[in-house]
Amino acid sequence: MKDLVPGWIAVTTGILLLTTALVLGLPPVAHAGGEETPAARASSLELFFDVYGIARSSYVDTLESRELVEEALQGMLQSLDPNSVLLTPEEFENLQIQLEGSFEGVGITLGQRDNWLTVISPIEGTPAYRAGMKAGDRIVKIDSMSTEGITTTEAVSFIRGPGGTVVNLTVERPGMNEPIVFPIERDVIDFPSVSASFMVEPGIGYVRLSRFSEESAKEVYDAITELRSQGAENMILDLRGNPGGLMLPSIDVADIFLPAGAVVVTTRGQAVGEYTYRTRRGVLYGGELVLLVDGGSASSSEILAGALQDQHAATLIGTRTFGKGSVQSLSDLGEYPGLGHYGVKLTTARYYTPNGNSIDRTLRDDFMESGAEETWGIIPDITVEPDSFGVALVAELELDGHFFSFAVDYTLENEVFLDFWPDETVLQSFREYMDAEGIDYTDEEFADSKAYIERALLREIALREWPVNHYYEVTAPHDDTIHRAVEFLTEDQ
Repeated sequence: MKDLVPGWIAVTTGILLLTTALVLGLPPVAHAGGEETPAARASSLELFFDVYGIARSSYVDTLESRELVEEALQGMLQSLDPNSVLLTPEEFENLQIQLEGSFEGVGITLGQRDNWLTVISPIEGTPAYRAGMKAGDRIVKIDSMSTEGITTTEAVSFIRGPGGTVVNLTVERPGMNEPIVFPIERDVIDFPSVSASFMVEPGIGYVRLSRFSEESAKEVYDAITELRSQGAENMILDLRGNPGGLMLPSIDVADIFLPAGAVVVTTRGQAVGEYTYRTRRGVLYGGELVLLVDGGSASSSEILAGALQDQHAATLIGTRTFGKGSVQSLSDLGEYPGLGHYGVKLTTARYYTPNGNSIDRTLRDDFMESGAEETWGIIPDITVEPDSFGVALVAELELDGHFFSFAVDYTLENEVFLDFWPDETVLQSFREYMDAEGIDYTDEEFADSKAYIERALLREIALREWPVNHYYEVTAPHDDTIHRAVEFLTEDQ
């Protein structure tokens, strides 16, 4: 078994050859008589083009070659596992931004509300934020171009551009009669992976790690160093809802808490072999550590959680993690004239925690079946179940953007103080809004979902007025999992 220092995300000849093999022959098949023959591979390719030609020429509607090929490749990859995908030019660009943690633009999160291109939130500190754009603004023009009928993806491509250039965004704002034109100079927009850090109690620091990017380890270490200067002797690292990202940063973050040479994770795959990743630097933080995890903690989050749990460097509190224990390698396929820049994300290995456990469920045949044996994910040392709520009611409120719509109107009419919490007056106003919108619910359903509704309203209202860090400071006293972590860290004192 070969030991490697961290480093995995590279485009390799082996990956490209494996991808080519899949295109030529579909998933490699071992026949009763032995290996697949060259003739069978050639026939498979001939079969593909025969079916493609028939569909292209004879289908009832006109078809584009690009659409047919993209769908065929997606189907092929998705037949392997849920995490192997073809990345279209738009998806490839967005993935690169997420992995690098920065892009050039104005700094707004966009969505569709009532079929209009709408600002979901301006990112704090960005050109759009400084210019005064607000959540709920409808963007009706980008420069001189109307946004009527364009998708969010198309709008993003027009709004982004080289730093130093200017884009004019014309918006209609609720409560104002005339449109507003924002001339905004584009700049580099950074996405920090540490979204909040503060003292949750005397002697206890809190760090929220929302995703893994190239700067994650530095951001975590800087946050811990600052909190230690404020008197933090113990630390809570919150990985709830963190879907992962790059693998290497999870190893670098583990390196903050583990001695040099400690095993973080082992990966195994038929094309890439077996490798063990170890820490290099030695312990940089030696206080007691609690990790918060839940069903949204996946991939790199589970690598970090599994390593720290197996190495007895942290206590895990929360609920079972997602169970994505596979490694995807990114192949940059380059530019295809007339089509764009494509990539492939292909599962090339499973990973195993230091104790040798595979936590993956996404490669199992019974992944989506109810009653399947629950051997996946990482089980916390202390379980704290989340609040229950009425799924149907909450789903309707979230999917149809009702929390967002109410928050836009509420912030227009009310001042949101730094100690704001959705009290009974706010909840009653929201019920009146629900009644006006014709949302069907019972008093019992509302009562069952009250805790969820409070937090959702705070999320949509406060994040329009407050820095992100303060939002988490306000929610912490209402968070049962953080409460349990504080109790654990103080119970022996």
